[in-house]
Amino acid sequence: MSSIKSTQSADPSPVFQPGSISTTHVAGVVAFPTLGTVMAMGGMPVADIYPLLGICGAIGVSAVFAASGGRRLIGNLAALLLRSGQ
Repeated sequence: MSSIKSTQSADPSPVFQPGSISTTHVAGVVAFPTLGTVMAMGGMPVADIYPLLGICGAIGVSAVFAASGGRRLIGNLAALLLRSGQ
């Protein structure tokens, strides 16, 4: 038997610190303005860029809610999207 003790904890996931900024937060904040700028520089009308990015954001939010089990919130979001598209 070995007498060496492991210094690793049983849970390797990082502990969330309130107020800390992660890569995921920064990527979300940077991605949408970057995509909008690239599309505008590519010649896409600004009036088409805003709804497209809004729908992409809504899809991302609904995926997060689906993964976390928020079915009621997804239903409300879907109803909102359907009403805004009319």
